[in-house]
Amino acid sequence: MPFSRRDFIRQTLMVGPVAMVFWIEKDVVAWAAGECGLPAPGADCTLPTPGTPQRFIPNEPKVLTRYSAREMADPSKATQLQQFRTAICAVRDLPKDDVISWTKQVAQHCIHCASTNTSNIHYDWQFLPWHRGLLYFLERVLRKLGKNDDIRMVYWDWENSASRTLPTIYAPAGQPLYWANRNLSGPRWPLTDDKVDVQPLLALPNFDIFGGTSKQRSPVPASYSGPHANVHNAFSPGDMANLQFSPRDPVFYAHHSNIDRLWTSWVAAGHKNPDFGDARVYFYDENRQWRYVLMNDLRDESKLGYKYSSLMRTQVSTATLQKITLNKTANRMGFAPQAIQRMKGTGPEFLVIQNLHNPEKMAADAVDFGVFAGAAAAGTVARSAKGFLGTVSRVLSSGHNHEGPLSAALNVSGKLGSLAEGNKGALDLTVAPLDASGKTTAAAAPLVADDVFVVG
Repeated sequence: MPFSRRDFIRQTLMVGPVAMVFWIEKDVVAWAAGECGLPAPGADCTLPTPGTPQRFIPNEPKVLTRYSAREMADPSKATQLQQFRTAICAVRDLPKDDVISWTKQVAQHCIHCASTNTSNIHYDWQFLPWHRGLLYFLERVLRKLGKNDDIRMVYWDWENSASRTLPTIYAPAGQPLYWANRNLSGPRWPLTDDKVDVQPLLALPNFDIFGGTSKQRSPVPASYSGPHANVHNAFSPGDMANLQFSPRDPVFYAHHSNIDRLWTSWVAAGHKNPDFGDARVYFYDENRQWRYVLMNDLRDESKLGYKYSSLMRTQVSTATLQKITLNKTANRMGFAPQAIQRMKGTGPEFLVIQNLHNPEKMAADAVDFGVFAGAAAAGTVARSAKGFLGTVSRVLSSGHNHEGPLSAALNVSGKLGSLAEGNKGALDLTVAPLDASGKTTAAAAPLVADDVFVVG
């Protein structure tokens, strides 16, 4: 009987005078030789003109667990990990023009955040449902090509202090979770607590702040900046740090599975998803059929056949949203004495900035922006500045001007009340671009934003 590509091949190893015979999968040899497919240049931002979409209503018959990359590295999960890797390689090996190939998985993302797209999936309420749909339909493709209906996506729990570097299952060369165009060095590694702090996001009581609205940039979702952007940017220079082409790297899907887990955790914290109405997203299914899914049908992940092995836990049992009057001429926030005393308490405190406009006028290649109470000169190490409140970040991509505001949810626990008291209840907010090490590259400018809130 002839061997298929996925059959085993015989290898002979000489150990001293003894010849040992063992068998390894052909795929392992192919991966080591770099034969597991790559996106085709020039094809990973184009899709064929689709036919009439058919509605897809998810209603999976069984709910299985998505495990973290740390859990998947355990020897007890070796078989499950191998099945996942084999399925990933099967997708990467498809011809580049196949609508469910790795190349076209990248393309689905690329075309939705191109500079010419007026409905960018990162700047309105599509951000969370669209990426959930991308993960789900890829999962269905993996299940079919891997001939195993139990395959589920893997998530990278980077909010965990034990998971602040690239997960080990993605690191070794010669296997399909490896990606050559990754940068794993520099001042952004390892990820720091402030860069992956999910507590400000979990405390946001309203979806329009957390996940956006139906209108572009009204506001930009706070879940887009912060940990989402910071993990992407840690890989700069590399594909993961390019907004359009980041899905080339297999770790993209583990990263966005954790953003999806963040959404699930936000709901589990007691918050409510909106009614998305007739809003829909479009994907090719595992049978290469063009489908649309109502975003309302993506709100319950159990209908999609998965649950997470753990959820992120909020530190705030009940959060209130207090709008702060922002004098937009003087960019000054005013706090009443009772508000200052409350903020000086022991509970968490989060500052929410809706649609920060300063980045639009700052350096085009800047991805991080420090928010300060008071002035900050060029060359200031942000973290050491007394008035430093946190950072808001974006992800760049080739051929994109990135015009538009950013929203931020910053953990200012223990800072805001003392700073306001020391300044007689008034804080002047400023913003400055930061380099990769967290140092200001220009003097801070007065903050310009649509609204400012305190959550706690």
